[in-house]
Amino acid sequence: MQERSERTRGRLVEAGAVLFDRCGYAGATLGEIAGAAGVTKGALYFHFASKEELAQAVFRQAERSLRGACGALRATSSPLQTLIDADYWLVDALGSDAVIRAAFRLGREGGWRSQTAVPAPAASASGAPVAGVRGFHGVWAGVVRDLLTGARRAGELRDRSGGPGPETLVVAAACGLEVVFGDGCPGEERARRVGALWEWLLPCLVPPGSSDAYRTRPLAPLPG
Repeated sequence: MQERSERTRGRLVEAGAVLFDRCGYAGATLGEIAGAAGVTKGALYFHFASKEELAQAVFRQAERSLRGACGALRATSSPLQTLIDADYWLVDALGSDAVIRAAFRLGREGGWRSQTAVPAPAASASGAPVAGVRGFHGVWAGVVRDLLTGARRAGELRDRSGGPGPETLVVAAACGLEVVFGDGCPGEERARRVGALWEWLLPCLVPPGSSDAYRTRPLAPLPG
């Protein structure tokens, strides 16, 4: 029974993500979500007391996917290489994962969250929130800041005394990936653009002559 209940909950989260991505929070109805998941509205209410609660579940699943992917990449790569690969993971997910796309849209809309239900602000490695970045962009920005902090501690970044400009640039570029690729783009073109971005960014970030130590191509070809 528990396994069946978990499968039903999973179907509802996936169906909710598809409808939130397609119609927005206000445009998606619980009846449509229940129908897309193949369950009754009563079954939906057994798992989620409200549309807001379902939206929170979509948001949290997207955050788990993002952090899990970055954790797996980090296990075998340096922080800066992980950040490059995480960019490729994100643009792939934007094309293939409705949960990720829905989390970004829910984050942009914002108004669905009650004062007690807003997910905790994304934080850098020091625990400080990423100022001015909200919603799922804030979660992604927090991951980027964590990896950049790790890269600096590992000696991967060039020593600069001019403030946080380079890091701000990378966070802004990474958050902009959702805008550039959110509406779809062929896999080969996505890979070309992300690679070109990092070929330009790396010399600004790493010590002179060390750019060649990093792979700016994806681990595998991006699908369609």
